Amino acid sequence: MTFKDVIEAWPSRKDCAAEVGVTLAMVNKWHELDSIRGVYFMHIVEASKSRHGADAVTSDDLCRLAARHASLKSSSGRESAA
Repeated sequence: MTFKDVIEAWPSRKDCAAEVGVTLAMVNKWHELDSIRGVYFMHIVEASKSRHGADAVTSDDLCRLAARHASLKSSSGRESAA
C-alpha cells in the first residue's frame, strides 16, 4: 500500500477531497508526492470509514506508510511539501 493507493480508494480525487475536507489541489499534491502529512490522517481515517466501512484505511496503515516514507526520504535526502 502507498499513499497513492489510499487516495485511489475513492472513485475520484475530487470525491476524496470533498470527503476528507481538503481542496482538490491538496489531494493532487498528495498523489504527486505519494505523501500525506500526519495532520490529515484522522480526517482520512474518518472519511474512509464512512465510505468503506470494514475495509477502511486505519491510522495504523497511515503511520506505517509515513514511517516507510520518512525512511526513504532520509536515505535519499528528499523533502515532502504536502
